[in-house]
Amino acid sequence: MLHRPLIPMLLSFTGGILISYEALHSYPDLSIPVFLSLALSLLAYLFLPCRLKLYCLLLAFFLTGMMLEQGKHSPSRLMPFATQRTKATIEGTVLEPIQIINNMARLKVKADLLFVEDKTIPVNDNIFVSIYNHIPTVRPGERIRFPARLRPFKNFNNPGRYDYESAMRLKGFTCAASASDGRRIVPMGHGHLSFPRGFIERIQRPVRDFFRKRLNDQDYALARALILGERQDINQELRELFNQTGLGHVLAVSGLHIGLVAWITFFLFKWTLSRSYNLPLKTDLLRMTAFLTCLPVIGYTFLAGYQISGQRAMIMALIFLWSLILRREKDVWSTLAFAALVILTIDPHAIFSISFQLSFSAVIGILWLTPPLLNKIPSPLETTQTKGTIFKRLYIHFIGLFMVSLSATIFLLPLTIFYFHRVSLVTIPANLTVVPILGLWVLPFGLLCVAVLPFSFEIAGFFLQLGIWGLHAMMEIIRFWAGFPWSNLWVITPTFSEFLMFYSLMLLLFFIKRWPWAKKGILALVLLILLDIGYWTYSVGFSKQLKVTFLDVGQANSALVEFPMGKKMLIDGGGFPRDHFDVGRMVVAPYLWHSKIRRIDYLVLSHPQADHMNGLRFIARNFHPKEFWYNGDDVETASFKELMAIIESKKIKKFLPSDLAGGREINGVKVEIIHPLPHTHSTELFSKGTRLNNNSVVLKISYGGKSFLFPGDLEHQGEEVLVSNAGRVLKSDILLSPHHGSKSSSSREFLRMVRPGVCVISSGEGNFFGFPH
Repeated sequence: MLHRPLIPMLLSFTGGILISYEALHSYPDLSIPVFLSLALSLLAYLFLPCRLKLYCLLLAFFLTGMMLEQGKHSPSRLMPFATQRTKATIEGTVLEPIQIINNMARLKVKADLLFVEDKTIPVNDNIFVSIYNHIPTVRPGERIRFPARLRPFKNFNNPGRYDYESAMRLKGFTCAASASDGRRIVPMGHGHLSFPRGFIERIQRPVRDFFRKRLNDQDYALARALILGERQDINQELRELFNQTGLGHVLAVSGLHIGLVAWITFFLFKWTLSRSYNLPLKTDLLRMTAFLTCLPVIGYTFLAGYQISGQRAMIMALIFLWSLILRREKDVWSTLAFAALVILTIDPHAIFSISFQLSFSAVIGILWLTPPLLNKIPSPLETTQTKGTIFKRLYIHFIGLFMVSLSATIFLLPLTIFYFHRVSLVTIPANLTVVPILGLWVLPFGLLCVAVLPFSFEIAGFFLQLGIWGLHAMMEIIRFWAGFPWSNLWVITPTFSEFLMFYSLMLLLFFIKRWPWAKKGILALVLLILLDIGYWTYSVGFSKQLKVTFLDVGQANSALVEFPMGKKMLIDGGGFPRDHFDVGRMVVAPYLWHSKIRRIDYLVLSHPQADHMNGLRFIARNFHPKEFWYNGDDVETASFKELMAIIESKKIKKFLPSDLAGGREINGVKVEIIHPLPHTHSTELFSKGTRLNNNSVVLKISYGGKSFLFPGDLEHQGEEVLVSNAGRVLKSDILLSPHHGSKSSSSREFLRMVRPGVCVISSGEGNFFGFPH
């Protein structure tokens, strides 16, 4: 690596960032010692012998990474109020267009003033506002004042979870705020959007308004996403089409879009300049073309909102273009390392973002794997099918695109599985057929529309319509690939050791002819992989233990029961009343995949309320359950109807308490439904307001002298009936507290009969009801 010093420098710099973030984040006072150490290392560099200078420089880069990361920990005046969940009045400026999801809205606001208890506190924080009723009409750049309850971002604390707290922090948000009524949001005139946000909004607003007048809802949503980088109107159904086909990256303006714009404009500038007879004789066309291409790359990045992913892609593109200007284009690895150094210097925490990791990993995979893969393909001169210049060029371009897609897909495989838990089996053909349409049709005409919009609405509308025809063709192709039932698979999450084994195996296979010990290393890795498979196969499918896991699903219930010899049961699936967040997909399923679980044999719904039911839909659809146990209650809610439709379509057997009256033995574990009794009617026993809760399925699980009791949302009335009917059968070692620890549950008589050694309460921190009581 000595002939490419930027690579070890990048590794040292990255190491400093990681060490500071993971191990030293609790010690903010280390900035001065780190700075002094950096100064000493730079001073030592001047006097050390040449053979030690590189090591001293690497130490300097390591310390620089630490110092820059330490500088990211700036205090916030708003965060203490969010931690206490303070109700306050906030004044600030709207940053982006409002996003509407299932009759609620999300708004990004730059907060300037906080009004708490007759105090006015100046702040400088970006906050993420949720509005639950009466969605207002507000635009970016508008100053607003509104009452809200502040709250910190919180993760669901299950292994395999999505790190929501870090993700929002990386996006620049301090905390969240909940506004119950949009009518209380008061316009305060024009606010101040700092550069470049204000400049960007002045560019985007007329384009956004033009798109809104000319396009239907779906075309408008897609045009905004692809041209302006605004995904607020992309609904879940539309997003799922892209995710199924491995085209989710198309919706986020990043390396693909910036690269396509750079490639198209580079080609056009080069073709135009080469038409001149004298210009190629007087100037270096390659350098001039590269320099001119920088302008549309920068322009498109600003037009697309100058978002973080776009900024990084722009920096990468500009550095590559300048490598052409400086005639260093052959050293692509150093160019890539320099781009990463620049991005991490600007924002050291970029290394933790998914977009940064995927973008650079994709480029590494393309640079590393594409050349050897292309060498395996016969030259067009060797094939009889490629006679003629046109066919030869088409062959070369197609094979090049195919190998680039294959290289990126292979190298990104562990990362995409880790973050998205799915593999698209049509990603390569989908990218080969969609990306050319995007790059040669949709984006060029979309950008031409934007370019002529200030001069002529008619011509802009003509270009927009041409682009929309391309968009329609693109969507038809995406729907075609997504239509295959096997288009994508949900897969288990790899561990860190499995990451290492995958990339180590790839490295050894690549150097199998250069390194004499590579074959032995491959054999050792294959043995490790087999041991890993054997370990997880035994743990998940053949363990003789009973394991019960109470999942963190917020203000809701969900528990996983792992029976001896591999059977699995999920009791409730969590959920939110407004159904704006799929707990099954985003919380429960990631834990199952993290635990290498691909099948749930038994689904149990205690009662059909959102906080127990909504998360079961994704599990029923994707984890192949054989049986569905529930109490038979029907409710007229969309989520319940959807769940029952999934149960029917998947031909999952339904079991009522009467079907399970004698209990069930599952691999030596006794499972009993002790409430409600078969053939009883809740309408006769319980008042209307508490009927659903009091008719909850109560499950008792016993094994090896230990027992668990799952009473759903029983309240006092239900507990009285349960105690009367079950009596001493209720005795259990571990109790899931009924109704999330509510004061309307856990009566004295009920607890006296259960006599638990451990009581588990499942309730969300800072919830509206104040649970547990």
